[in-house]
Amino acid sequence: MADSQQHSVANQPVFHAPTFYPSPSITALREYYVGRAVQDVQAPAVVIDAAVARRNCKLMLKTTQQLGVGFRPHVKTHKTTELTELQVGDDTQDVKLVASTVSEIEHLVPYLQECNGAGKSINVIYGLPVSASSISRLGAVVRQLGEGSVSLFVDHKDQVALLNDVAEDTWPGQVSVFVKVDVGYHRAGVATGSGQLADLAYALNASQRTKVTGLYAHMGHSYAVSSPQEALKAFSEELQGLEEGAIEFLKCTGAVASRDPDAPKMVLSLGATPTTTSTQNILDDKESTKKYRELLERVNRSFEVELHAGVYAVLDMQQLATRARPAHAASESAGSMLSFADLGLRTLVEVTSVYDDRGKPEAMMAAGSIVLGREPCKSYDGWGVVSSWPQKTGQVYDPEGDRTGWMVGRISQEHGVLTWEGSVDQTRRLQVGEKLMIYPNHACMNGPNFGWYLIVDSDSDDPDKVVDVWVRWRGW
Repeated sequence: MADSQQHSVANQPVFHAPTFYPSPSITALREYYVGRAVQDVQAPAVVIDAAVARRNCKLMLKTTQQLGVGFRPHVKTHKTTELTELQVGDDTQDVKLVASTVSEIEHLVPYLQECNGAGKSINVIYGLPVSASSISRLGAVVRQLGEGSVSLFVDHKDQVALLNDVAEDTWPGQVSVFVKVDVGYHRAGVATGSGQLADLAYALNASQRTKVTGLYAHMGHSYAVSSPQEALKAFSEELQGLEEGAIEFLKCTGAVASRDPDAPKMVLSLGATPTTTSTQNILDDKESTKKYRELLERVNRSFEVELHAGVYAVLDMQQLATRARPAHAASESAGSMLSFADLGLRTLVEVTSVYDDRGKPEAMMAAGSIVLGREPCKSYDGWGVVSSWPQKTGQVYDPEGDRTGWMVGRISQEHGVLTWEGSVDQTRRLQVGEKLMIYPNHACMNGPNFGWYLIVDSDSDDPDKVVDVWVRWRGW
């Protein structure tokens, strides 16, 4: 198409989320909160334990390094620069990220510019199939960060036609794309063996405007697993499914194997927190997990395998229910791998009333679905679990234990009803005005209505003191 007919918006005003969704003053927030006891903070509030987040992030980076595969953190759970930096790690030279909104990518620009300045390579994937309305904004990011800095998902040939019409001054250089493959989740993605995959391959092969970087899969249905063995089985199915899709895609494009050992390999990006964290089980040379490591090593010889995950950094009740990792590592020095101690995000709430005459103890808190979200957890019929805080230990409702303790039993918009489950002989008596900490079912849905997170550090001398504030990015 002639340049005059192409979609060019480079000289037109472009929507920019950081401009239209201004963040609060970080200076003012830190001045107000830092040094305060969490107990004295206005509820509701979301609290992140930096020590737990650091531990979870370091463990994931160490795992992928030992396995010899790449890692691409997802930023959608937290939407903060600070936790992104923990996910990437100080020593990482190849900064790869995935985001769910254009706003997240726009907010990442200053950090990615710093990475560029330090000589690091950068790439962030926009994690939905490309839409026409997002191209001008993402192109503006590419103009700031350079060619190849942003990649797009495609799973239909019409998306390729859309990208073929994008002007060079809107999106400089070739547009990096990942083919989104459906490995059974049936959300976004094109199925292996389908005519749609063949049509997409032919369109991309003919396109001069796009460059295929790799194939991407997300096994969201792995949230249904309930053990390390089930999680690893799901991981192997996802990897084999993505490999099959890549081979079929390459055949459709007429690609031939290169004899150059240094030739770049196509990226296969796969994962969800259950399957990605399950790979931590194959670091030990156990006979029961040997086949999974051999599969990974075999595929990684022909392709460049990378894993992706997001909520692993803080985890939640849904992840606890997957039991994708054992509660304790084989090595005592490694400590906890998946228990309440590894949940790094909690919600501070306040008790506003108590009801001792409802058959079983109940209480009211000023926090409902707008605070916690309304996402179920397969291991119990509640909307959050009350932690032992402010005590270090105490009776906590464990869906896979004795099922005794306080949980969020019912929620409406601003109201949450706490219900005591199990023997009343062990009841933890609540008082009006008392502050509690809730483990949410799904951390990704616990943050959207908060503008910032309060940061504590359980590795410090005072684990209940606010040590920082992390502003959460807003907008779409």
